[in-house]
Amino acid sequence: MADTRSIAEGNGADRGRKLLRDRHFNTRAVTRRFSLLSFLLAFAGCGHGAPPPRSATPTVVRRPPPPAPPSTLDDMLHQDMAADSAFPWSAARRLTWNDFHGRPPGSGPEVAKTAYALFYAWKCRREAFDFRVIATFRPRQSWVKTVALSDSVFSRSALRHEQTHFDLAEVHARRMRRYFATLAGACSKTDSELTNLAGRLIQEEKAEQQRYDAETNHGLRSASQAAWNAEVARRLPQ
Repeated sequence: MADTRSIAEGNGADRGRKLLRDRHFNTRAVTRRFSLLSFLLAFAGCGHGAPPPRSATPTVVRRPPPPAPPSTLDDMLHQDMAADSAFPWSAARRLTWNDFHGRPPGSGPEVAKTAYALFYAWKCRREAFDFRVIATFRPRQSWVKTVALSDSVFSRSALRHEQTHFDLAEVHARRMRRYFATLAGACSKTDSELTNLAGRLIQEEKAEQQRYDAETNHGLRSASQAAWNAEVARRLPQ
């Protein structure tokens, strides 16, 4: 089995759209193959009139080769994260509104959207199954409207609601990690079977994110929001 990875995306305001995709945006996991390319471009200057003398030295522009292919699953995922301008969840790094770089839509009731993704990959080597998953925040796809920033109390509560979406994504990333760490006979399964198992866990994450929004009314029910904050914080260390 070759190294395989996929991305599951989610949105903090539009939770109805989640998809399992690879970097080509289809619904199949993809085996990543690499080739090394070298570039050498030579340009011979030519002005108006007579051609340059045969002894003229061409200008040679050397372009650096592309980065070496990642040697580990972690390298692979971090390379994909960098291409997406995403950063991983961290207990030491809480979200701020400065992380929301996207342009808000012109209409709609939502005042902010948290876009996150679960980057995951696996491989088998000599019947040893290795699985990696990283919950990430996607600044370019996340946005906040000015109205959310105009009132300091509302701004803090709205940001806390979005942070809990990201925290909940991390909870499910850890759940995926535990599940695949204990999956019996993983290397005997096909990539399609493993993708389906991962997809089931992603759908369960999607359902809980939707329930979180429904029960808190997108953060407007303060008591329910406080209960969810506490519950997600309790589950994070697990």
